Amino acid sequence: MSAKLVNLKINEIGREVRLFYNKTPFPDYDLQRFNTKEDLRLAAYPFAKILDQSIPEIASVIDVGTGTGQLSAFLSLRRKEVWGIDFSEGQLNKADSLKQKLGLKSWTIQKVDILDHEQVQSIGKQFDYLLCLGVLHHTGNPYDAFKNIIKLLKPNGYIALGLYNTFGRIPLNIRQFLARTVFKNNQAVKDMFIRMQIGDVEDKDRARGWWNDQYCHPHESTHTVGEALSWFKKNKIRFLECVPSLMFFDNSIMEVKGIWNTSEKTPSLFTRTVKQLQWISATNREGGYYILFGRRME
Repeated sequence: MSAKLVNLKINEIGREVRLFYNKTPFPDYDLQRFNTKEDLRLAAYPFAKILDQSIPEIASVIDVGTGTGQLSAFLSLRRKEVWGIDFSEGQLNKADSLKQKLGLKSWTIQKVDILDHEQVQSIGKQFDYLLCLGVLHHTGNPYDAFKNIIKLLKPNGYIALGLYNTFGRIPLNIRQFLARTVFKNNQAVKDMFIRMQIGDVEDKDRARGWWNDQYCHPHESTHTVGEALSWFKKNKIRFLECVPSLMFFDNSIMEVKGIWNTSEKTPSLFTRTVKQLQWISATNREGGYYILFGRRME
């Protein structure tokens, strides 16, 4: 395929994904749920609280692909500089409404397409911590996007990169097929599938958002750990740890140890293969999602 056709395909994917998020913002929430900053704290997911505990209050943070901004808004409660960037006007409008309602002055929201080098460069600064969680696999060129956003990370800064795993995603891919064919109009099965991932379907906003994101998304790719580690190596990012762990018999608890605190040995091909095969069942609830943590070494 010629470079021109490749670029056209990438642009088409970007257009479809932007339209999807404009129509179905993620994570979805009713703005009336957040009347005070304390409401935002109470609504934070467990992993968001772990991030908040692990990132120093004096650190600057950028959340790449912030969506409707619930995470970056929460992190801004205890920090003087938190950015949230995204390319969906619909999501950013909701984020801005939240910012204005709660008076979150340390939270900067900006529209940025991470596949556009000039837009990324226009931010004009680097950050101590860069979060990119569940974003790159919805772009037409994940590695080019990765190379662009790394420029936003300070030397010795820390990164968290969340991706769909090629092996761990298999059960969800099967459920996606069933939901679109055999059980297309079956609400009971739909609820069961969502319950597998988020447990409770009584929160209609959250359930609707997860269903759209996991079962109706126009584009997603999957990535092995080896591929993501190669991105780290090519861009001088030192691997620190992974969630789920890539170490055998590792039962450590994130809530206790935090993150970015472990410097694991880069796992061998054998170890990566065994662990990823285990993820087929072990990450079924998360849809095959994993997060690599690293540090920029330049």
